[in-house]
Amino acid sequence: MELVAAPAPLVIGATGLAGLQQCLRLIVSTVTHSVPLDRAFATTGSFIDAPLPQAAARHLADLAEAIERYEPRVKVISLRLTEPEAKLEDLMEGRVFPVIRFELKDGVVL
Repeated sequence: MELVAAPAPLVIGATGLAGLQQCLRLIVSTVTHSVPLDRAFATTGSFIDAPLPQAAARHLADLAEAIERYEPRVKVISLRLTEPEAKLEDLMEGRVFPVIRFELKDGVVL
């Protein structure tokens, strides 16, 4: 399965594949120290203000580690960054979104 982790509305009570995808989007879009009572949650943000090739490598490593730690239902196959397709403002701001290829771990049923 593949997920482009672009921002999406939060759905309270999401279940199944939609719930799993929402969890993955939440993990990759949250920066450490921003969650009360779990300051270590998500990615460290060490890529911010780093040179581009180094920032991309750090960001992908952080994402892989965060997904592995906080979403035990999936095994990450690959991660890459992609530019948004339609929103000019995202392109102007230099935003990129993670693309997560993953599979469910053995025994996981959605």
